[in-house]
Amino acid sequence: MSGICGIVYFDGRVVQEEPQTMACVIQHRGRDGIQIRKNENVGFVHLQQNVAANVPTDSSPIVDENGLWCVADARIDNRAELLSQLFPSLPSCEAERLSNTSLLLAAYTHWGEEMLFHLIGDFAFVIWDSPRQKLIAGRDHCAARPLYYCYKPGGFVAFASEIKSLFTLPGVSKEFNFDKIHRYLEWASSLRPYRAETFYKGIHSLPPAHLLTVEAHALQSRFCWDLKLERFAHLGTDEEFIEAFKTTFLEAVRCRLQTSYPVSAHLSGGLDSSSVCATAHHLLGQELHTLHFDMGDSKQAEEKRFAERILQWGIYQHQYITPMTDLMAAVQTLSTLFDRPDHFTLLPTYHLAAAEAITKQGSRILLTGHDGDSVVGYGKAYPMRLLQSQRWGEFKELMKQYAQISDFSHRFEQWPEWPLSKRYTFIVRSYAQRYFVKIAKNNEWKRLIKEGWKSVKALKMLPFGVNVVPFGWVVNWIRKYKKKQKFMVETDYGFLPEQIHLVADILHEGMLESTEEFEQIAAHYGYEAAHPFYDKRLIELCLVIPDRLKFDCGYGRGPLRAMMKEVLPEEVRLRTSKALMNQPVKTQISQHQREITGLFGQARPLLPLFFTEAQSLILDGYFKQALKEMPKKSSDSVHLYMREIHLAQWLLNQNRS
Repeated sequence: MSGICGIVYFDGRVVQEEPQTMACVIQHRGRDGIQIRKNENVGFVHLQQNVAANVPTDSSPIVDENGLWCVADARIDNRAELLSQLFPSLPSCEAERLSNTSLLLAAYTHWGEEMLFHLIGDFAFVIWDSPRQKLIAGRDHCAARPLYYCYKPGGFVAFASEIKSLFTLPGVSKEFNFDKIHRYLEWASSLRPYRAETFYKGIHSLPPAHLLTVEAHALQSRFCWDLKLERFAHLGTDEEFIEAFKTTFLEAVRCRLQTSYPVSAHLSGGLDSSSVCATAHHLLGQELHTLHFDMGDSKQAEEKRFAERILQWGIYQHQYITPMTDLMAAVQTLSTLFDRPDHFTLLPTYHLAAAEAITKQGSRILLTGHDGDSVVGYGKAYPMRLLQSQRWGEFKELMKQYAQISDFSHRFEQWPEWPLSKRYTFIVRSYAQRYFVKIAKNNEWKRLIKEGWKSVKALKMLPFGVNVVPFGWVVNWIRKYKKKQKFMVETDYGFLPEQIHLVADILHEGMLESTEEFEQIAAHYGYEAAHPFYDKRLIELCLVIPDRLKFDCGYGRGPLRAMMKEVLPEEVRLRTSKALMNQPVKTQISQHQREITGLFGQARPLLPLFFTEAQSLILDGYFKQALKEMPKKSSDSVHLYMREIHLAQWLLNQNRS
């Protein structure tokens, strides 16, 4: 984990102190050194933070004899493969000393702008091809390493690991992007693919798995992820898929343990983080520092008993993280770190308290179970396919199994007291309703009536929530659900329809911007955030694992659960409950109600300074709604107004700067 920044002028200007100024504001990324290289119109900076052991320290930026420049923040996971392809005759002792930056430059020399298809790891790199007067930048496949840029046609292109570095340049505007802000407050980001736009109109973020090329009067960004799923064609049985998953998951964790420093890991007590901790502990063969967020008296959020079961199965140095008491100070800190409003659903008081603990532990790597749910998957398409093929008997048996092991107590507090028949009815209807809504959306009315009648006879119930309803009520029900169409993924990523969940569930704004925030907190506190479930090889494998195996009779994430048999306690391995963070958020908001009201009072008058009259009215409406709803003790949506709080603090910061 390091940092990069730089600038290239196209208009004849000479680079002077720009690289030093850009580096100064992100110098926390250069705890182990800052290297600057520049000539007349080019200036590159590398800020070094040593994490890896037995991997050469990057001598970045580098310039070769052909006039090619390269600077990178990179951990390359397929080094051995690349070395064999790019340096087949190089002695192993010399190959081991080759830096990742040198390897990236060699990849560009060999493959040119197709190089991104051959890389695996977490990385952001920039190459300046002086003979061609062209800048080439690339980013890893899940946005683990950030890369922002500003481009003025005919003038310059500048890049950096953090936005604040770009703001040191006189030609970079701080004008706000209203559309992005509006989407943020609407909580629409989880439904949209990650886009290049940021909260500032003049600054863009390179999307994951994209290669950017920039010339004086031309800029192009293209997606570079060829899944090549045919290489998994030899996998056929459940045992083969599970063994392949185990091998790939072990490698994903191993690649992220290249350090001579202590290793820390989140341990929530859920399946994903517990699997990462157990695997890392096995691979390290030594003590692992684990962190658990203590949610106090919140029944819906508390997972301590599951974490404690894990601790009984291994040697861990464990710490319970209690939140910082000053919510407003934490909001202010994150607003300054991120250069944008916070996207996390968990309170900043927990993230900052954990970051301080990791620093005290002396760790330079934090392992997370981030987004294991989406990557491994729940296989929910399997029951839907049974409905589509009208295999009613198989569907009913599957739902009976699901009803016996499901746990929706995070949605229904009385779920444990529900009789099995009520659980079964709820689960059957949840799938049947989604199936018939899809038919209704396509205006296939004859099919809806025909298959609806068959389902009533086969399932002995209507999918509408009651046993007998008037026909007019059914029509109204269909109209209501037709209006609730989920955002349809529109992207040029080019995936096949059966692979679209990769974009809808993983490569969307909400998840990847949270990933970026993990990285920025880690960079500020001097460690690297590593997410094994975001390994490119693991994602690709999970795309071909059958939904039936993922569904696993309703448990979900079947391959991971199978791999963890006799590795995790059964209470954790077969856990189906989920934690909700709504109550802890609501509690802290209520404790700081006066300060939040004051914050809004300072931020609202600033709106006309930054936005048009119409835009100001829209944003002010969100603040008014938050002020109205937050004091209500009965409200279940108070936690959603954390975004108004983060936005207000961000606006104040911008006004002060």
